Amino acid sequence: MNNGSISRLYGRPRDTSFSWLSLKFRDPLVERQFHQSYVAQSATLNRSYMLVGLLAYLTYSVLDYLVLTDDLRTVLWIRLAISGLLVLLIAMTYWRRSYRDLQFILVGCVVVSGSGIVLMTAVLSEPFSYLYYAGLILIIIYSSNLLILRYMYSVALSAGLLAIYMATTILVNPIPQDFAISNMFFITVTVLWTSWTSYWQETFVRRAFAQRYLLRQEAKRAVKLSRVAEAGNQAKSEFLAVMSHELRTPLNAIIGFSEIMEQQMFGPMGDEKYNEYASDIADSGRHLLGIINGILDLSRAEAGTLEMKEDDIDLVEVIDRALRLSRNDAAKKGVRLGFVKPEINMLVWADEGLMRQVLINLITNAVKFTGRGGLVDVSVERRSQGGVRIDVKDTGVGIAENKIDLVVEPFMQVESAMVRENGGVGLGLPLVKKIVEMHGGTLKIASELGIGTTVSVTLPKTRWIEDELLSVAVSSPSAS
Repeated sequence: MNNGSISRLYGRPRDTSFSWLSLKFRDPLVERQFHQSYVAQSATLNRSYMLVGLLAYLTYSVLDYLVLTDDLRTVLWIRLAISGLLVLLIAMTYWRRSYRDLQFILVGCVVVSGSGIVLMTAVLSEPFSYLYYAGLILIIIYSSNLLILRYMYSVALSAGLLAIYMATTILVNPIPQDFAISNMFFITVTVLWTSWTSYWQETFVRRAFAQRYLLRQEAKRAVKLSRVAEAGNQAKSEFLAVMSHELRTPLNAIIGFSEIMEQQMFGPMGDEKYNEYASDIADSGRHLLGIINGILDLSRAEAGTLEMKEDDIDLVEVIDRALRLSRNDAAKKGVRLGFVKPEINMLVWADEGLMRQVLINLITNAVKFTGRGGLVDVSVERRSQGGVRIDVKDTGVGIAENKIDLVVEPFMQVESAMVRENGGVGLGLPLVKKIVEMHGGTLKIASELGIGTTVSVTLPKTRWIEDELLSVAVSSPSAS
């Protein structure tokens, strides 16, 4: 499945960029999810700040008592009315559907409290008519830096309150020009400052949300793609298992009949060429059957259906059998086989058939890539920290360090003239690795180009069977 198919199935990552002016995400879905997240995370905090603002609004009535005389009752009524509206707005945040309108509730909170200050300015006599502007500055700072209010709302409210205050002090209750200029300057600077801080606050919040959003989206895509990969791998293993079974039956018939012809069991076939052809058919059939058996075993191992029949086995005997089966191939290539038997019985709890397959694959592979006159040496020893290790060392072509990981991947081969000459489909080492891991062991490959390769199979100490009986030591290597 290519990237285009994956994108069509699971969608492309959403656009998380936003406008530099309005700070609104360009993707409506992302904007909607941001709004929901923004409200959900800030609802409790906003409610707390609204309560604090209400208490502060009421606390300033103490100042009214201390400095006002003639206009005290009017200002207290205004403050009480505004406080009542603020209580109502706070109560609205407890409505279960208020999350949809929380920003508008916050806007109402700022409008109500700011309008109260402007109204006080409209009714107060001098000098208090031009001193209460300080309350408006506090409300602008409060709305822009404490309440978690959207940047655009905050700027619009601050500018709106400034305009209303200017209209009130010019048209409704004019104040001296010097005080008007001073008040306008301080309020304007406050609006500009709070707009700047509000802008960058929301910018950082949106950037953080965009990063989290992308991480969540990629995590979901990764889970989906992982499931697709697992399903595809399972389907591949099942297909290989079925096809291997289907192919083995006719191949066995081809091999059987070609061997009958090769041995001329029912009389001579005539021309000697027919005998050669029958022999070629049998060899090719056996080669193809070996490949199919490898595919079947590997697919079973990957699917977890390769059964293990564990028993106590002698690794020395298993290695001897594997060497005997590999002797003819080694002799044809002029490769010597060596094995020094250990002095103690190497008894382990394992599947004898699978361990023999491991050794045959490793030895056959080593012989395949070792030139004439080379050596393939097998050794087995008990490790000091427990367990047992088997080494198959050759003096063959070797593998580049950056290619070692490739050789344990199914159907992967390291490109070289030696590979093309000897053939193979790259199933030996992957199957060995699977079988070793099924036994709880590890496979390690050390190699150097032009010098040779050592493949080490390590079985854990839980596989070792204690036996102090000594076997007869054989110090000379068996060769062929």
